[in-house]
Amino acid sequence: MPRVTLKDIAREAGVSVMTVSNVVNGNLGRVSPATAATVERIVEERGYVPSGAAQSLAAGRTRLVGLLLPARQDGTALLGSPHDVSVAGALEAALRERDHHLMLRAVENTREVQDSVQRWNLDGVVVMGFTDDELRALDIPDDVPAVVIDASVGDGHAGAVRADDVDGGRLAGELLTALGHRHVLFCGPVDARSQVVAARLEGLRGALGADPVTLHANTTYEDGLAAGERIAREHPDVTAVFATADVLAAGVQAGLIRAGLRVPQDVSVLGFDDADIARYVSPSLSTIRQDTAGKGRSAAELLLQLIEGADLRASRPDGTVHLGVELVVRESTGPASVD
Repeated sequence: MPRVTLKDIAREAGVSVMTVSNVVNGNLGRVSPATAATVERIVEERGYVPSGAAQSLAAGRTRLVGLLLPARQDGTALLGSPHDVSVAGALEAALRERDHHLMLRAVENTREVQDSVQRWNLDGVVVMGFTDDELRALDIPDDVPAVVIDASVGDGHAGAVRADDVDGGRLAGELLTALGHRHVLFCGPVDARSQVVAARLEGLRGALGADPVTLHANTTYEDGLAAGERIAREHPDVTAVFATADVLAAGVQAGLIRAGLRVPQDVSVLGFDDADIARYVSPSLSTIRQDTAGKGRSAAELLLQLIEGADLRASRPDGTVHLGVELVVRESTGPASVD
């Protein structure tokens, strides 16, 4: 079926194309109520959909938002974790409710950021999955409205959304301490210079009153599986593992079991996120729940405020929305084993 145009509506209503354009774009002060009602009725009957490009040209905005993610050299999907999928889904839904559109883009350097912004004339960007050092290297232009997720904006112009990671580590440490665990291992991307990981480790350390053993692992089930087998082999005194993501914790748990250990009788396992996998594995995972959907919604709201010219720091000195976390206890944690 051919696309209905402004000319088609104007011809049927017996008015000019400019009159139809005024009605469609809400400039009703220039059109009589009777004419506006006629045009609106024909628009509804004919199923007319305004041209996004034309509206963007008229408004000086594209209503396009870029979600910038790290380029993956191994060719895996950009949204490679349950956390990222949940955040991106909520972000898209919140933007769609405000008549904005989300575009995913993998970037490695500032040139690719600028290319994305200029090529697609993006109204703003949300940046996720980068460490603080990587984020600084991207050098997002000051004139581009931007919100970063799970990173620090420092004295920059961008807004930020993040969970209370220190409190999450504290809750994990308090649970394990209450269960009598004194030999705790912290598993996650500890070599990646991630402020999120560092904050969770800080909270855990404070609750334990001691430094836990740390083991580097990327946030994948496969890395967790290898880490679990390594823990059983190299750290036989460890009685509890706190992993920085549920998908990693699920792998650690499977690796421990494969190595002949029982969870939680021999080793307790605690994750972070409260992703679906935490409920599906056996034993089900105790975890620190964070509001991943809330991250997406908050990022959308912050970005739209920036696009409209709001001064975020008038209400938030650090430009950051902090979301709370909570402990969820399931089957994978129990009292420390006694020799």
